[in-house]
Amino acid sequence: MSDAFSIRRAEKADAEKLNAALMRLSEDIGDDHGASTEDLIRHGFGPSSAFHALLAENADGTVVGVIVYSPVFSTVRASAGLYVSDLWVSGETRGSGLGKRLLSAALQAAPKDWTVGFLKLAVYNDNPSARAFYDRLGFSHDPNETYLSLAGSALEELKGTP
Repeated sequence: MSDAFSIRRAEKADAEKLNAALMRLSEDIGDDHGASTEDLIRHGFGPSSAFHALLAENADGTVVGVIVYSPVFSTVRASAGLYVSDLWVSGETRGSGLGKRLLSAALQAAPKDWTVGFLKLAVYNDNPSARAFYDRLGFSHDPNETYLSLAGSALEELKGTP
């Protein structure tokens, strides 16, 4: 069954398809979906892209999976890595191995001159099936790290710091 899917890099012309798939991910996990197709075009396609995305499609071109990721670098690991911000496989396709294939394809898409030493991602506490999937692949929780975010007025204040 997994051979019925093709995985390819999303292009600007795919932004609407990509956003539709990410909307389905948001629905599946009960998240708000703030991104528009225009946001994806502005931030994901061009010489200074903030992210890369791969689409998995079945034979008729229907998107059945997507991965969105960004490069990161770790001085501790002395290597480049990928931060996976979004990974979605359609409900009817789950269990086919497509999630693992998307993660592998993202690693293979990294520049050949990098030493890719790790993947990072966040998984919601209220999504035990996603956590079980990542555990099966060998992902581990690092008790020495805490995921933090800065947004809103605190971010704006920091931007204005000379």
